[in-house]
Amino acid sequence: MIEKTSRRSFLSATVASFAWLIVGDRASAQPANLAGTSCKVKGRERTVDGVTFICRNAKGKLVWRRKPGTAQEKITTVRALESADLELGKTKVVEVPAPNGGTTGLVLTRTEAGITALRVNCTHAGFPVARVGKVLECELHGSQFEPATGAVVTGPAVRPLTRYDATESNGGIYVTITSK
Repeated sequence: MIEKTSRRSFLSATVASFAWLIVGDRASAQPANLAGTSCKVKGRERTVDGVTFICRNAKGKLVWRRKPGTAQEKITTVRALESADLELGKTKVVEVPAPNGGTTGLVLTRTEAGITALRVNCTHAGFPVARVGKVLECELHGSQFEPATGAVVTGPAVRPLTRYDATESNGGIYVTITSK
């Protein structure tokens, strides 16, 4: 019996040493994500890799849950188009960088009142809109919107297109995009 115990001890020490050689000091006793693991004191908070967890009662057991937070609004002003590229009464669809990464589509329309910048996605099903005659029309279900304001002309959409602030200066059209 003594012989088996010493072999087992030797093997486990060898495996542990080998694992330490590979992982080194990068090994952490604390998991990167605590969500769902058990905790002991209700209300205790712990931050791991910039994420805060709080100990809560879930179905009669104390477990770590991610602490709810509020999304911060990001505001970006981008040059969307050259002023000369948008004539009076015309509409252009352009892609611009989004504040959270990626791109977002815009519908720019020049009217006598100024420039209107609208999000290209229909508020009914998210499909892109395009200028058809005097209205912006969704390609999927046919919702129509007023190009100067984004207001709904005919449904099935009931909400207007998202509108962004647009300004014109230094030979360019600048659009301020907000996102949460």
